[in-house]
Amino acid sequence: MEKTNFDIAILVGKYLGGTLTEEEERTLEDWLSSSEKNRAWFERVTTKSYRIKKGTDSRSVNIEDGWKALENKRAVRQNRRLWVSWGRYAAMFILPLVAAIFLYQRYYSHEDKVELVQTITSGTSKAMLILADGVPVVLEQQQEKVLKELDGTMINVMKEHISYEKMANDDPGKLVYHELVIPRGGEFSLTLSDGTEVYMNADSKLRFPTKFGRNERVVELEGEAYFQVARNEKSPFIVKVASMEIEVLGTEFNVSAYPEDAVIQTTLVRGSVEVSSEKSGESVILHPGEQSALNRENNSLNVSTVDVSYVMAWKEGRLRFKEKPLREVMKIISRWYDVEVVYEDEEVKDYPFGCNFNRHATIEPLLKVFEATGTIETRIDGRKILIRKRK
Repeated sequence: MEKTNFDIAILVGKYLGGTLTEEEERTLEDWLSSSEKNRAWFERVTTKSYRIKKGTDSRSVNIEDGWKALENKRAVRQNRRLWVSWGRYAAMFILPLVAAIFLYQRYYSHEDKVELVQTITSGTSKAMLILADGVPVVLEQQQEKVLKELDGTMINVMKEHISYEKMANDDPGKLVYHELVIPRGGEFSLTLSDGTEVYMNADSKLRFPTKFGRNERVVELEGEAYFQVARNEKSPFIVKVASMEIEVLGTEFNVSAYPEDAVIQTTLVRGSVEVSSEKSGESVILHPGEQSALNRENNSLNVSTVDVSYVMAWKEGRLRFKEKPLREVMKIISRWYDVEVVYEDEEVKDYPFGCNFNRHATIEPLLKVFEATGTIETRIDGRKILIRKRK
C-alpha cells in the first residue's frame, strides 16, 4: 500500500467532515480505485448501518452530516466560507478523524491479514539432541542443566549452546555418538569435547562422539555449519560430508552441504584445509579466502577466491547476498523462516538479487526490499510466500 493507515484515516476523517481539498479528493479516489478491498472497507465505515452497529465507537462521526457537507462542497465550492468555528471544526473533523483512525486500524488491518497483520518471524535458537540410546532431548527454551551420558561424559545445556566437558581419560575405547538436529527455522551451537566450536544453521545435522579418540577427530555433517577447530597436530579433525572429506589441524571454515543442493561448498577463513572427493580421489588444499565447490553429479572439484563475509553472514546475524538468483536466495530464506516458496511465474527464479538484511527481523521488510526493485510482487498466505513478476 502506498498510503499508511494514518494517511488514509486523515483523508477519511476529512471526508466525513466535508473538508477535503481537491487534491485530497483525488488522492482518496486513487486509493479507492486501487483495490476492491479498499473500496469495500470505505463503504463499510461510511454507512449509517455501520455507525449503528459500532454504537459508541462511531457516535462521534455524523455520517449524514458528512455526506451533506461533501455534497454542499461540490455544489457551492467557490462560494463556501473558508473559516469555521473551533467548535464546528472539532465536531466535524477531529472526532471523525479519531473514529476513522480507530475503525481503520481495528477493521481494515484485521480484515487484510496478508498486507497488514500477518507476520512471519525469523528463526530462533532451537535444536534436538539425540543421545546414544536414541532418547531425544529438546533444547528449545531448555532450562540450563547438566546431562550425563553412560560413558561419564558431562554435557552442559544452555539456552543457545551445549558444551561437552573434556575428560581426563582421552582414550574412550568404544566411541559413543550423539546427534544434534537443527530444524527449519532454527540455529544452535556446541562445544565438542576437544574444545572445537561448531555453529549450526537451520535444517542441519551433526553426528559426533561424546569424546574423541587419540589419533583422529571425526564428525559427520548434513546441512551447514561453521567450524572453529581446536588445534591438535597429533589428531587431525575430519568433517565427513556425503561423498567428501575435509581434513584440518586447527582452522576456521564454513561448510554448506544441504542434500538438495547440487554443489557442496567449503569456504576457508583461517588456516588451511584439505578437501577430498571420495569418488574421484581428487583433492585440493584451500587457503584463506578460497572456496571449493564439489559437484555432486560429476564429482568435479573446483576452487575459487570469494568474499568470505558473504559466506559468514548467517553466523553474524545477517542475510547477505550479491547478484544471486532469486531461487537460491529464497531457498536460504525458506530454511531460516521455515516457509514454503511458491513461484507463480517461473522466470522470476533467475532474477538476480542482493541485500544486506538483519537475519532476526520479520520477513515482511525483506520482501519489501525485493519488491522495491520493481521486478517482482510477493504475497504471504499462511506460511507460504507467493512470488510473481511485477505486472
